[in-house]
Amino acid sequence: MAAPRPRSVTLACLYAGIGAAFLFMSLLSVLWDWGSIALQDQIADVLDQQPLAGLELDVQTVLDGLRWVLLAGVVASIAGMVFAVFAFRGDRGSQIGLTVLCGLAALTFLASGLVGFLPALIAVVCIALLWNADSRRFFAGEEQPLELGAAPAVRQQPSAPQTAHPAAPPPGGWSGPPAPAPAQLPPYLPARRPASVTLSLLLTGIGAAVVAGFGALSLLVVTVGRDEYERTLNEQGFMQDVLRSSRMSADDAIAIITWSAVVWVVLALIALAVTLWAATRRSPAARKALFALSIITLVVSVLFFPLGLLWTAAAVVVLVQVSKPDAKAWFGAA
Repeated sequence: MAAPRPRSVTLACLYAGIGAAFLFMSLLSVLWDWGSIALQDQIADVLDQQPLAGLELDVQTVLDGLRWVLLAGVVASIAGMVFAVFAFRGDRGSQIGLTVLCGLAALTFLASGLVGFLPALIAVVCIALLWNADSRRFFAGEEQPLELGAAPAVRQQPSAPQTAHPAAPPPGGWSGPPAPAPAQLPPYLPARRPASVTLSLLLTGIGAAVVAGFGALSLLVVTVGRDEYERTLNEQGFMQDVLRSSRMSADDAIAIITWSAVVWVVLALIALAVTLWAATRRSPAARKALFALSIITLVVSVLFFPLGLLWTAAAVVVLVQVSKPDAKAWFGAA
């Protein structure tokens, strides 16, 4: 029977999960309006003040750098939500991952000044709750110790000595009934695939199929309907604003879309092959391939923000699932 979940784990996962969700929504709202004139004016005002005035920093350079920092925060917030869910279910790897993220969050909030003191304190409290005695027993799978009262003393009555009588030998040298034949062992049944492996295969396969279809559709649009697509980019007002703010032409945008679609299709086909391999061949190499593919997906999904947010979350889930002991044991029992 699984160890009961202590209240400290529930509170830690609740605080960390809600905090990660709030951070995710805040960063998403900032990135959604990224590069606006108002934001550029604010950054320009900050750069004109000391001690940044002497560094001669460009507004666009600062915008690009801050965007990567915020994207890293988005990935960390998604990972925090995933770790909070699986730590709530008793996953030890998620306990460690959530602890690392809470530590990084505490340092980041403290560096922001007095306004970040309360979030940093909450992050430290989450770490303390995740690693107290009850939480450590829970993640180790140990039962909580029971506090029982003293057992009542029972006075034993002296028993009369028993006189042993030897059994009489069987007549005529009879040696007794024949020993029964050993029962036939049941046929060997292979171990069932654990839920962690099944979830990893489903997420990888479905995500790869969606990416392959979307990439193939994009290639079809930019090759067969290139003239119409280029006309749309040059004539539509919204697309012209996007191209102008990105400092690229319609040909540059079509080239980027084409090469991006090629990368999507190639990675999706590799992911489908790895999924089929991991589903049919139980080998440690297949688990490592799933793990490596999830890391690649995590990096690529950040580059295609915000379209890749779902794949970012799926990659974090797969990383957690294939790192579980039951998944390692299943892939290693080939």
